[in-house]
Amino acid sequence: MRHLHVNACWEYIIYQSSLENEEIKLKYYLYKKDDENLEITIRNPDITPDLILYFTEESILELIKGNPISETYYKRYHKMMKDESHNKVDSKINKSRFNLLRLGYQKWQKDFKF
Repeated sequence: MRHLHVNACWEYIIYQSSLENEEIKLKYYLYKKDDENLEITIRNPDITPDLILYFTEESILELIKGNPISETYYKRYHKMMKDESHNKVDSKINKSRFNLLRLGYQKWQKDFKF
């Protein structure tokens, strides 16, 4: 989130084993608290999320296995998104693309190839 403005916020929704017809197992938020700090919380930070990310428990554990650096995390994420048989990851842009570009997402997109 290094290029993003303060209060950039991502909502993570985790399901047990399927993204369809299942109750949410865990919901948490990752947001940029200030220029130096990110915060992760299960409490809604009262910030409209820029992105909403959906994962199964298995897929999120696969992504964070070994505490990877951000470049490795996003490589894994891209691989999961491209694998049509995987079907355990999805995302939704929650704000207009114009607003996202204004909030610093253009540089973020270049860095992480989105």
